Amino acid sequence: MKTFFNLSQNKALKSNQSQELMILYEIIGTISYNLDLKEVLDRIITIVSALTKADSCFLYLISDGSLVLRASKNPHPKAIGNIKLKIGEGITGWVAENKKIAAISKKAYDDEKFKLFNALPEDKYEAFLSAPIVYKNKVLGVINIQHKKSRVYKKNEIELIEMIAKVTGGAIENARLFTETETLKEALESRKLIEKAKGILMKELNISENEAYGMIHKKSMDRRLSMKEVASAVIISNEFKSGNN
Repeated sequence: MKTFFNLSQNKALKSNQSQELMILYEIIGTISYNLDLKEVLDRIITIVSALTKADSCFLYLISDGSLVLRASKNPHPKAIGNIKLKIGEGITGWVAENKKIAAISKKAYDDEKFKLFNALPEDKYEAFLSAPIVYKNKVLGVINIQHKKSRVYKKNEIELIEMIAKVTGGAIENARLFTETETLKEALESRKLIEKAKGILMKELNISENEAYGMIHKKSMDRRLSMKEVASAVIISNEFKSGNN
């Protein structure tokens, strides 16, 4: 009977390892080549939540020296981008500062490091697992897993979450760099269009640069359009007039 029990354990262990490898392959295959940061973060949340059967899963990224909530399993549109923690603040901040996992099986809200947010019902959940997202020895953020009821996080489960956090670090960094580059390109393109539109208005209406900018800005506010959209309309209108002359 003892030999049979050991064989069963080995089979179960191999089965678990195979499952973990399949999960990691799925993460690499569906996330690593995605350059949309929001999609990458949402996919990580989905995979981790399914794996741990989490009641809640939050993902924070470090921005300007603070941990900012960027993704959540449960919808919190007002909290995304607005909840921020200092490095070292709360359990999440402690995990980021020390590059260590924190696992609390029950009454996580009673932990001396716990940071309470009145806007989040998850603050009342019992179990809490927090892992740092690290890429090239640099902490990019933290992923938090919560359960409503008390739960002892097993060693292999903790190790798998730690591995997922490491594997996804590169994908997050790549997507973030791409997003920042695209944002910069968008800003430069908008600036060029606004400058061109200002020049057209200055010439057509014989007004100053500040007055031309004020007109574009006012129209943007009145019509609830971006200044880029207003500038594009000015340019298109001018080209249309030029074409008819």
